[in-house]
Amino acid sequence: MRVLLVTEINKTLIFSGFLSFGTMYLSAILKKAGHQCEVTSVDYNEAEQVCNTFSPDIIAYSAFTGLHIPMVEINSKLKKKFKFFSMFGGPHPTFSPELIEEEGIDAICRAEGFEAVTNLVNKLERGEDITGTPNWWIKEGGKIHKNPIAHQVKCLDDLPFPDRSIFDKYPSYRKNKSFSFMTSFGCPYNCTYCFNHQLHKMLNKGDKVIRRRSVDNVIAEIKQVKEKYPLQYVLFRDEIFTLNKSWIKEFAEKYPREIGLPFYCVLRANHVKDDIVADLKKAGVYNVTFAIEAGSDFVRNTVLKRNMSKEAILKAAGILHDHEVPFFTYNMIGAPGETFDMALETWDLNVKCRSTSTWAYLVYPYPRTELHDYAVSNGYLDEEKSNKFLMTYHDKSILNLRDKR
Repeated sequence: MRVLLVTEINKTLIFSGFLSFGTMYLSAILKKAGHQCEVTSVDYNEAEQVCNTFSPDIIAYSAFTGLHIPMVEINSKLKKKFKFFSMFGGPHPTFSPELIEEEGIDAICRAEGFEAVTNLVNKLERGEDITGTPNWWIKEGGKIHKNPIAHQVKCLDDLPFPDRSIFDKYPSYRKNKSFSFMTSFGCPYNCTYCFNHQLHKMLNKGDKVIRRRSVDNVIAEIKQVKEKYPLQYVLFRDEIFTLNKSWIKEFAEKYPREIGLPFYCVLRANHVKDDIVADLKKAGVYNVTFAIEAGSDFVRNTVLKRNMSKEAILKAAGILHDHEVPFFTYNMIGAPGETFDMALETWDLNVKCRSTSTWAYLVYPYPRTELHDYAVSNGYLDEEKSNKFLMTYHDKSILNLRDKR
């Protein structure tokens, strides 16, 4: 079958190497199963043009919260002009499955879609009944069929490498020198602003919170990309790159010998240890990022549940300075209950860390997160706004804050 994948594509994402892994993995898996795939950005004109030339049987949207809004609109417009089966997957339909009620949406996938999408597409191709397909909510004949979530893929090495060629039609992508890679899936922490605490509840017995590819499998993928594209800088997009000390040690031995390119990765302050940073340095790390989020102990640990002391953050910064590893910090401004003076504590802690650079974002409590429930129950988020979705967390705060200006 012909499957059109819709995902966010722009020059910034291409240049930074941050295009959707879900889209690339699905393309690889579907092609392996004998299907054809094409991609389009979240732009109606481009999507319409691709539909005219590709004639998709299925259009699959990879939807984050906020981004689902234009995707639903595009899907509605395309449905009026073309005949296709529409499916939505990704974080938003996983945690807000009522999206299936939107007109023009035929199915939504909850949780991991590697096997679920292929199963559904294969059934559609064979003309079989799809209403009982695991992970899927299917709308058919005015009824919504809600199916349980199946076990996740156990061994990530069994997955094909992400299909980056699907983006080759964009000239800037083919010329890009930075590409992203994932060596692991999952995060063991339960920060209130993140979806992980909800995802953990969805796991079946025997499923793992953290799954990691072998070092050899990761290196083989990087070699493949290095052969095809002018790769000069590697970005590892794992939520926390250094969770497994023995994996890092093996990586530090093999990566510089077989790849030898500078790389970036994300750390967590309480996992920043002297020996681990020494191994990263040995491997060729260029820079890293870790999250401070908030300087106020109340905001960081009570509201956001980071469970991390200022001392641990400052110690992590000190270790990185000792090993001369440049680092960036992530920060949140405007959390429920945060005052202006508390926000200044975030500034102060960043100054003390002496980070190479910092990023700061406005707090946006996504529906279905613990932070969202906290904001509503404590009066920081009005009920009528509680299920409204913003396209971005860069522009404005929807919270009722004492010092909001």
